[in-house]
Amino acid sequence: MNRLHHPSLVQQSSRMLLPLELVQAIDQTYFLHILAIYPEKVLPPGKSLISVVTQEKLGDKEQEEAEKNTTTAVIEQQVTKAMRTAFWDLTAERLSSSQPSEQNVQIKQLLHDLHEAISPLLPPEDPLLEALSLPPAPSSAPLYSFVVTLKEILTTLRQRCAPIRDGEIDRELHKLEDLPSNSTRMIQTLPDSQIREARSTGVLPIATLITRSLKAIATITDNMKSDLHDFFLGSMTEEQLRALVMREAKARERDIVVRLWSFHDQERQRRGEDIIREDWRFWCKQDSEADMSLEEDRWKSRLLKALMSRKPVSCILPAHIVHAQGVGPPPENGLPPQFFLSTTSLHHVQDYLQAMVIAAVLRSLTRLPPSNSLPTSVETSANNFMQRVWTLLEAELDAQSEHERSSDSPLSPLKLINLEDEVIRARQLLPETLGLSEEEKLRKAVRRALQPGDPVFSLLQKRLMEALLKGIVMGSSSRRGVGVPGHLRAGRSPSDRSAAGKQLRLMISDEELVSMREVTSPSIVGLIPSIKGFEDPVLSKAVEEAFSKLSKIVGWTESVWGDLV
Repeated sequence: MNRLHHPSLVQQSSRMLLPLELVQAIDQTYFLHILAIYPEKVLPPGKSLISVVTQEKLGDKEQEEAEKNTTTAVIEQQVTKAMRTAFWDLTAERLSSSQPSEQNVQIKQLLHDLHEAISPLLPPEDPLLEALSLPPAPSSAPLYSFVVTLKEILTTLRQRCAPIRDGEIDRELHKLEDLPSNSTRMIQTLPDSQIREARSTGVLPIATLITRSLKAIATITDNMKSDLHDFFLGSMTEEQLRALVMREAKARERDIVVRLWSFHDQERQRRGEDIIREDWRFWCKQDSEADMSLEEDRWKSRLLKALMSRKPVSCILPAHIVHAQGVGPPPENGLPPQFFLSTTSLHHVQDYLQAMVIAAVLRSLTRLPPSNSLPTSVETSANNFMQRVWTLLEAELDAQSEHERSSDSPLSPLKLINLEDEVIRARQLLPETLGLSEEEKLRKAVRRALQPGDPVFSLLQKRLMEALLKGIVMGSSSRRGVGVPGHLRAGRSPSDRSAAGKQLRLMISDEELVSMREVTSPSIVGLIPSIKGFEDPVLSKAVEEAFSKLSKIVGWTESVWGDLV
């Protein structure tokens, strides 16, 4: 499956100051954003979410491989490897102490570490967990007693592991069999290089054997946790998977946007959340005419006015992460950071709303009465007219979704001529005769009506905006207080969550399921009344579709950024 790339990164890739791993994190977060809200756009036909969720794990591995190529990552790897080697060397040395009491001190710590490592894989009442929680029993040969414990651990893990892990565990069990009764005999059975190492370091062969077994157990438990994670994912319903994807997408979206807007902000040392909140308030204040009963609904009015503008909406990256020579004037219809990942969808909604108003304007120019008052034959032709017009406009929308709009004009000259022809054909359904001069006047009226500032266009646009705003505000009232994250994870990179990823919380609460349904499948029943000028069945259906698209974005914004809007 092809990875999605955020449009801002594609357009500005040649002058970006972001490190590669952060760019990759943005793309992955954008992919999850689309997967959470519009899974049909990225899921292959007939595929379940589980196929993509599993593939995301592979994507993470690819990202980790890419990060390994950076100088910083290589250094971090070397340091981590050195620290682990030092830890195991120190463990072997302490286990080689000549005093059993000192050996027991180290074994006690190892038992605690083993208990912590395997407890997620066993039921709480398992006898092995109880045994590992106890201090080691007094013994004159504590290392040999500890080997027995390691065998019990491996045997228990073998009972619960996937069949593919059996061979790995059997090999480790075989290494722990037939231990010699004295260290001299053990040394004689080792390769020459290990004999020299044992004599030079003073590490007992059995201590080396135990240390290697401990490392193997650590690897086996990690593999089993990964297997168990996949099993739980596979047992989840499609709805639970969607809620899980949405949870992760929300957390990552907050994290990545906060990091972006605070990245290299050296001048004022502001927190990312503060920057985002200030940008949001400044944007909302530009709508001083908004008459909202609740302050938290003001931004919805501001958003709809931005969507009704002829200027494309945009949310560009902060200037401090783009080369100075690449920074132009601020966009005329810019959006605050909260919409960074939703801008592409909002741009599509903006074009969709504009196409609806154009269709309504054209319908008014035909002077046809409402469909339900027309004769059957004329009604069919009128419906066909609106369907053809809407098909032409939708084709234009599809073309614009592939290529960025280059001007404020929503239509190409060819489409404009086609629409003029459709209006003339519809006008001819009326009894009155349409002469050549009247036809030319009608063509001019079509061109004039589609220009900014035309009274008919402005009137229909205002009616549509007011109806959508009323419905959005009513729909939001039931979502308030749902789905807002309890805390920010600003500044944490995906690599910081690598350990937590193996213990991903897979339980889905009822509240998360409700939030997921409200965002992805918003109810529109009773929220949008009939709009004068949009009564035609084709337009009424388009209004419902537009409201559904907009409700998804508003619901998502509220659930992700509820405390910062």
